[in-house]
Amino acid sequence: MDLSVAILLGIVQGIAEFLPISSSGHLLLFDHLLEGKSLSLHMNIALHLGTLLAVSLYFFSDWWRMLMALIAKFRHKTPSFEADTLFPALVIGSIPAGILGLLFDKQIEAVFHNPHHIAIPLILVGILMWAVDRHYPAHKTLEQGLNIRQGLWIGIAQCCALIPGVSRSGSTLTAGRFLGFSKDSAARFSFLLGTPPMVAAVLLHIKGVGQALTDSHFQVGVLASFIVGLASIHFLLAMLKRYSLFPFMVYRVALGIGILLWL
Repeated sequence: MDLSVAILLGIVQGIAEFLPISSSGHLLLFDHLLEGKSLSLHMNIALHLGTLLAVSLYFFSDWWRMLMALIAKFRHKTPSFEADTLFPALVIGSIPAGILGLLFDKQIEAVFHNPHHIAIPLILVGILMWAVDRHYPAHKTLEQGLNIRQGLWIGIAQCCALIPGVSRSGSTLTAGRFLGFSKDSAARFSFLLGTPPMVAAVLLHIKGVGQALTDSHFQVGVLASFIVGLASIHFLLAMLKRYSLFPFMVYRVALGIGILLWL
């Protein structure tokens, strides 16, 4: 693989992992364009490791507050939103996708991991995402309205992202908006909920990565997806404070139609 391809894949992963446009769908499409020669196991790990580092760094303060709140709860029984609501909601919300991923990952890959199959999910989820954002003008923050049951519902929505073209951030952001949360609050919970699957994706395939650490392609893939991932998170959170999800719907529908016409 040429280094320029590794950089390109890192950029695609960094953008599509966090914007609601489906990273798995875009990587499948690029894999098809590059005749299947680009996405080795080590490169997949590099791309996911970069975005994991990005989201972990960006939301480090959130995870740190949760850790401190949990310690205070166990030591002094101090109640807090982070320990009593946010952390349990994230744990419960992570279970559905974790179970489905472990049980049916190979079956899902065999059926859906094909560029022909990403067009319809791109279009349908894009329209649904925009419709929910348009017709559910909610402004509730996580602190005002989150509970464990809602965390579970958003986690169930995250299961849909196992199908390439759906988008993990798109499905969880849409679910959060449907449940009455503001766009930036829904996005914040979406990013926090997406961190455990990213950790699992890296750990499940980490065997043999030690040898790849010295590979320049691996290093470039991690660095590109990390830098672009940080920028994408910041861009999305800033955009959602001022604008709707309409531009993402337009992009998804246009890309889906383009894929149908092309393939």
